[in-house]
Amino acid sequence: MAIQHEAGKIPVRKMNFEFDSVPKDYLNGNLAFSNFFNGMNLLFPEGERFFMHAVRDGLKKIDNPSEALTQQAKGFYGQEAQHSIEHLKYFDILDKNGYEFRDELSKFDKLIIKLRKKLPVGLRLSMTAGAEHLTAIAGGVSLLDRDVVNAHPVMRDLMQWHAIEEIEHKAVAFDVYKEAYGNYFLRMLGFMIAIILVGGYAYKFAKMFMRQDGFNKRQAAKQIRDSQRAVLKRNSYLTGHFFAYFKPGFHPNDINDEQMIEQARVDLAAY
Repeated sequence: MAIQHEAGKIPVRKMNFEFDSVPKDYLNGNLAFSNFFNGMNLLFPEGERFFMHAVRDGLKKIDNPSEALTQQAKGFYGQEAQHSIEHLKYFDILDKNGYEFRDELSKFDKLIIKLRKKLPVGLRLSMTAGAEHLTAIAGGVSLLDRDVVNAHPVMRDLMQWHAIEEIEHKAVAFDVYKEAYGNYFLRMLGFMIAIILVGGYAYKFAKMFMRQDGFNKRQAAKQIRDSQRAVLKRNSYLTGHFFAYFKPGFHPNDINDEQMIEQARVDLAAY
C-alpha cells in the first residue's frame, strides 16, 4: 500500500503488485521496449543491494554525518529494498511467459557480488551515484513516455512507482560521495563504469529475450536499437539531463523534477 509523501523526507512505500495477467508486449504493444525493460529488471535486485552497501560503507567514511543525511540514507535503503522485492516477484512472470534467464542472471549476480566485495568504497560509491543519476532520468522518461503511459496497468504502475522513488532519492548516494570523497575524476570514472554495466547488461539481456521470441541475432539487435532511438527521439528529457552529470559543479537537485512527480504521487497513493 502506498503512503503519502512528506516534504523533506524519503517515504518507504510497501507495494503488492499482481503480475499474473502481464503479456510479453506490455509496453503499449512494443515488444522490443518491453524486453529492454525486462533486461533492466534483471539488474535491479542484486544491483540495488550493491547500492545499499555502497551508501552504508560511504557513510562510515564521513566523520559525524548530519542527521539529515543519515535519515535520507535510511529512506534510500527502505525504498531500494522494496524495489528488490517487487522486481523479484516479476521474475515469476518471465518464467510464466516462457523465458529462460536464470543461468545468465546468476552470472550477473555473481559479478555484482564480486565487485561489491572487491572494489574500494570510493569507487563503489561513485558507481552508485552515477547509476542513481541514470535511474532518476530514466524514471522521468517512465513518467512521460507514451508507451509507459499506455502500458499494461500493472506494469505502468510498477514502472512509475519505481520512477517516483528513484527521483525522490536521486541525491542520496551523490551527497554521501560528495561528503566522503568529492573527487571529480573518481565521480566520472564511477559514472562511466555504471553506464557500461547498466547499459551493456540491459542490452545483452534484452537481446537474449528477443532471441527467445524468435528473432535472429541481427533482427534482435536492430529491433532493440530502433526502439531505443525512438524513445530517445521522443524524450528530450533523457538526453537533456544525461550530460549534466559531466559538469564539475553538478548536483542531482539541479534537475527540477518535483512538479513532474507530484501528480504521479497522487495517483500512486490511490493504488
